[in-house]
Amino acid sequence: MYQLPLEQWLLVWIQIAALFMLCAKLWRSGLRKIYPFFFSYLALEFLQTLIPLFLPVNGKLYMDGYVVSQGLIVCSYIFVILELYSVVLRNLAGIANLSRRSIKIFLVVATLPSLLLLRIEKMPDKLTGYLFIFERPIMSSLLLFVVLIAAFLVYYPVPIGRNVVIYLTGYGAYFIAESASILFLNNLGRVYNRWLSDATMGISVICLLFWLFGLNAGGEEKSVVVGYRWNPADEQRLLRQLEAINASLLRSRETLNTPEKDRSNANRTETMEQKAR
Repeated sequence: MYQLPLEQWLLVWIQIAALFMLCAKLWRSGLRKIYPFFFSYLALEFLQTLIPLFLPVNGKLYMDGYVVSQGLIVCSYIFVILELYSVVLRNLAGIANLSRRSIKIFLVVATLPSLLLLRIEKMPDKLTGYLFIFERPIMSSLLLFVVLIAAFLVYYPVPIGRNVVIYLTGYGAYFIAESASILFLNNLGRVYNRWLSDATMGISVICLLFWLFGLNAGGEEKSVVVGYRWNPADEQRLLRQLEAINASLLRSRETLNTPEKDRSNANRTETMEQKAR
């Protein structure tokens, strides 16, 4: 245990305790069924936090275990963001479907340059190098979508559950800190790396405690409005605008999913009805 600085060992133990209690709370309250990807992400984080307790942090086995667990966690980030969009936009199915498709397409487009760079740049000599190449564009892309969903809720007065607000607020703060750590950790000196690691772990602990004390079964029944509180007179206009966009997207989706023959019959029926009138 002596390989890590004293303050980081203290933060590791706090993380372990907070993650264990949070997972247990989500399990007992039934929230794990409502937010399954969030629960899976927390379980993966808990298992990864246990690794330095059993393996020396400067050993190859620890690095291999970290790379594998971090790869799974990065994949879980994607599913958590998709889940967040689903729960925030659960009453706006058209916008939710468009958002999920956009996230998937954007992630593929963002990752392709990293694959191409592997062919022209020097190949990494460690597994952590490969992890960093794929982790950086994915984290940057997901950070953009976290900011977008937060901006959407600030602008549009969409009623959402209290738990969703706590879920998104904590995850947004954690994800920004984690993204900054990944983007800058390898570019700073060793002294600054320690400070950055301390700050990232500290923010992670704060977010875990925020979720632990904020999330509960009763929060699913309470609805709140975050956005556009500075001008309540415009709330109904914005909601009507949002519902119109959602309805238009749903109609477009139904049109695309309707076979050509059915569309022709529908058009023919509509024409005959117009002539009859």
